[in-house]
Amino acid sequence: MKKFDFTRIIFLITSFLILIAGFVIPDGNIKTSIVGASAIISLVILDIQAPKILKLSEDNPKIKTLRFLNRLTLFIILICSIFTLLLPIETLFVSRNNEILTIGLVSIFMMVFGNLSPKIPFNRYFGLRLPWTIRDEQTWRIAHKIVGYLSFPIALIMFTLSFFFNSDKVAITCGLTWVAIPSIYSFIFYYKKYRYIK
Repeated sequence: MKKFDFTRIIFLITSFLILIAGFVIPDGNIKTSIVGASAIISLVILDIQAPKILKLSEDNPKIKTLRFLNRLTLFIILICSIFTLLLPIETLFVSRNNEILTIGLVSIFMMVFGNLSPKIPFNRYFGLRLPWTIRDEQTWRIAHKIVGYLSFPIALIMFTLSFFFNSDKVAITCGLTWVAIPSIYSFIFYYKKYRYIK
């Protein structure tokens, strides 16, 4: 008998509440509520279907890793959706403290995701999904190892630089670096591996 998972039910109920709130709250951001609720519902479906998608058993540690990262992403989307519904978008990022807090939360997410990324199983739905990483499992593993190695230093650099420079520019630059380095390296690996195969 399958265990009943209350976490999924809570996320689904919250997604419907966010959707309703977008229409009910005066000056509520309807687009944000629709996107937030849709993202939460999609990730809950991924959470439920993870063993079928990855073709692994329910007790496999890789399924647990994927579900943990998925639920962390769900939680972040949920918090962001609630904040954007309750506060007008103009007031969200006015304060310097809010910018630092946001960069801090993004840095923590990067470190957690990076720590677990080498354990993410080869799949087409979650992780660094590039044309070359989803075609070859070895390329996938290399890309996610590099994501793991880069996560802590880039997160710390991003958090530190946000005190001295424009937070938006720092976040964009560090985020692009975090994705670009493993993407380029894994592409070079994939190209070298398959260039002689026709």
